[in-house]
Amino acid sequence: MEGVACASFTSSASKSLSFSSLSQSSIITLRQNYHNNTLKSKSPRKLVIRASSGSSSGSVVTLLDYGAGNVRSVRNAIRYLGYEIEDVRTPKDILNADRLIFPGVGAFASAMDVLTKTGMAEALCTYIENDRPFLGICLGLQLLFDSSEENGPVNGLGLIPGVVGRFNSLNGFRVPHIGWNALQIAKDSEILDDIGYRHVYFVHSYRAMPSNDNKEWVSSTCNYGDDFIASIRRGNVHAVQFHPEKSGGKIFVLLVVIFSLHVS
Repeated sequence: MEGVACASFTSSASKSLSFSSLSQSSIITLRQNYHNNTLKSKSPRKLVIRASSGSSSGSVVTLLDYGAGNVRSVRNAIRYLGYEIEDVRTPKDILNADRLIFPGVGAFASAMDVLTKTGMAEALCTYIENDRPFLGICLGLQLLFDSSEENGPVNGLGLIPGVVGRFNSLNGFRVPHIGWNALQIAKDSEILDDIGYRHVYFVHSYRAMPSNDNKEWVSSTCNYGDDFIASIRRGNVHAVQFHPEKSGGKIFVLLVVIFSLHVS
């Protein structure tokens, strides 16, 4: 959620978060299906169940909400899935997390400023470089790149090659990009496997573009004038440009299940 474009959502998007239509039994079924598919596709590797949203203890998601905006919908979604939320207050909280969600809110420059001054930028890089379970959302994806043109150039975390630039409005496409659009799956992404080519919800003015330098990270793209990166995945590190918490209950369930069952 970067800049002004991510400050509010349309009513249709709010209505899409229909968690009430998902019973706890259906959530367990989705989790079990993911577990079975993982066992079939990754049988040579050891599957470690670190936590389960159906358990009474140890079901904790660490949330990197540095105070730049409202992430209530993400919090509600996580709690609905049976997880407790532990907020990041210090860099040590990031390093000690079992699973970390970063629903980036605000502008690129101000976010990097806060992360750098608090020491969280270094901790976040260490966490991701160690291939720990991570899910970035919107700005939480963009900050992983080298830099952004938003009020910049501004240096990012530098984990993924590429520059985050503004959509080109000269080709007739409105900026910001707000609304539903389809994903084009680029490779095995695990958390997107059961989403397929469903439409998901976007709200953003800036995007990262796929290139030869970052292709090993790209798990899906989306077309809005040009193809841009809709999601990345490498190991246990995932991030999406769209808003899973606004794209329907089942989609967010599938994205969060990866944190219940992750391969070591």
